[in-house]
Parts: sequence; C-alpha cells; structure tokens
Amino acid sequence: MTLSGKQLAAVNAKRFNDWIADREAAEDWMNYIRIGKLNRTQIAGECQFALTVFRQNPAIKSALVALEARLRDSDVLPDAKAARKDAKAVIEATALASDHRLQSQLAAAYHRIKQLEEQNAVQKVEIKSLRESLTKFKHLDQHLSTTGRLLHP
Repeated sequence: MTLSGKQLAAVNAKRFNDWIADREAAEDWMNYIRIGKLNRTQIAGECQFALTVFRQNPAIKSALVALEARLRDSDVLPDAKAARKDAKAVIEATALASDHRLQSQLAAAYHRIKQLEEQNAVQKVEIKSLRESLTKFKHLDQHLSTTGRLLHP
C-alpha cells in the first residue's frame, strides 16, 4: 500500500517527534551536534526518512527550528550568532561532542568485552566439567561393552 503525500508527511512527523522524545529520555544530544547545530543527516538516518524532509515537511521544519532554539536556550547548542562569529568555538564544541561520542562508544565496547569475558569463563568451567563426565562415561561404556557388566560407582 502506497501512502499519500499527507500520510507520509504525518508518518515522518511522528517518527521525528518520537526521535525527539527518545533523545530527551536518553539526554544524549551531544551525540548529534555537528558544527554548532544538530546533524540532520544522522537524524534523518535514524528517523528513516530522506534528508530533504527537513526542507519539504513544514511540521518537521518548524519542530527542528524550535528544538534547536530550545537546545540553545539550555546551552546544549552554541548560540547561532556567536557560532558564526567564532568559528573556533564551534569547532571546539564539535570536537567536544565527537570526544563525548567516542568515549560513550569506548565505554560500551569495554562493557561488552567484560560481559564476553565473564561468559567465556563460565563456559570454560562448564566445558571442563563436561569433559570429565565424558571421560567417565567413556570408561563405563568401554567396560560395559567388554565385560557385559556395569561397574558400581
């Protein structure tokens, strides 16, 4: 079923608003800052719509403008006028956001490695136990096939 333009616009607006709600809950705005504003390419990818939606969909366009204004008011995004005047500050803010993003990814990777190491240790103990049981049962099987009698433990 193909959606009409209005239906697709409503679906995209809902996706964008859900994305905003997710970011509010996660408080990870720093992961989406690029050159003093929100990274539209990354947002569009996560919302699963084209980059042109930010220009063509009036609801999303106004919601994005309002969101960036609110983030500037809360000092998450740098002031737009100051950003134009002081490109160095924008580059530093972008670098800080990038560093924050990398640190988050590193922490997640470290956590995953720890989980895998713990899982590996548990599996090594289990494998050792299973090998011991296998050796015991091989011995019992060989004795039973040779003598026809079962050993008493």
